[in-house]
Amino acid sequence: MTAPYPFGFIGNGLTRFICLALPSSRVRAFLHPRLDLSIQDITAPGTHPVIFLFQKFSECQFSFPTALRSMSFHEHTICIPFTSVRADFGPFGGNGPYCFMPRLYLDDLWVQWNGIFLWGFSKEMAYMEVNESRYAVRSSTGQPLASLTWVTSVEEAHRPAASCADFEPVRRMLSQKLVSVFPAAMGPCIALSDFDRRWNMASVRPLRVDMEIHPTYIPVIEPGRYSTGSNSRLPVSSVPGSWEFLAPWWLSFPYRFMPPLPQ
Repeated sequence: MTAPYPFGFIGNGLTRFICLALPSSRVRAFLHPRLDLSIQDITAPGTHPVIFLFQKFSECQFSFPTALRSMSFHEHTICIPFTSVRADFGPFGGNGPYCFMPRLYLDDLWVQWNGIFLWGFSKEMAYMEVNESRYAVRSSTGQPLASLTWVTSVEEAHRPAASCADFEPVRRMLSQKLVSVFPAAMGPCIALSDFDRRWNMASVRPLRVDMEIHPTYIPVIEPGRYSTGSNSRLPVSSVPGSWEFLAPWWLSFPYRFMPPLPQ
C-alpha cells in the first residue's frame, strides 16, 4: 500500500472488538486532565462508548525507505472516541471529536518504544495468547488482564465495509483523529495523529463475543464478563456491537503540537 504522505507508519490489520456503553463519570475519570468527553450520538445519555480492540498487525513498516524489515505484532487497545481538548488549554485548531487511547498493550518492544517516544501513546508490554477463537492478554508479570472469545457462523461472511450500514457508527468513531499527551518538563504537550483505515478496501463481519475483564485490568470497567449476540446480558440499546474487520491502515506522525500553558 502506498501511503498518502511521505512520513508515517503503514501496515495491515485484523481487528476484533467490542464496543460498550459505560457510565460517563467512569469514562471521564480515566481521561487525561487536559481532555474531556464531547457530545456523542452513539449511546444513551449518561453513558459513553468505549471500544476494546484486540488486534493483529502485519506487514508494518515506515512509509519511507529504511533498512528495517516489516514487522508483525499483537496489540490490545482501549479507545475512547468523542473526546476533546479542554477549552482552558487554549486554542488547538479544532476541538475534536478525537479518539484517546488511555492504554495499549502489545508484544513488541521496538514498537512499544516508538509508540511512546514518537507518538506519546501509553504502551505497555504484555503477553498475548491468540488462536482461532480466543485472544487473551496477560501483563508482563503474567497476571491475566482481559480476554475475548468469539463465535461466527457460515452465514456471517465478510462483507465490504461500505455495504454494512450497521457498522457505520463504529467506522465513524474509528476514523476520528487520535489525540495523545506527551509528558514534558513544564507540563503536558498535546498532539494529533491520523490513524486511517482504508475503508474502501476493508471487509467486516459481526461477531458474537464474550469479553472477560480481570480485577488487574483498568478501573474504567468493572471486572466480569461482557457479552454481545444472542446470549448478551447487556441491554441491546446500550451496546453498539462487536465486529471483526480486515483493513490496511496508515498512521501519521504527530502534528499540531499544543505546548504547555505558562504557569
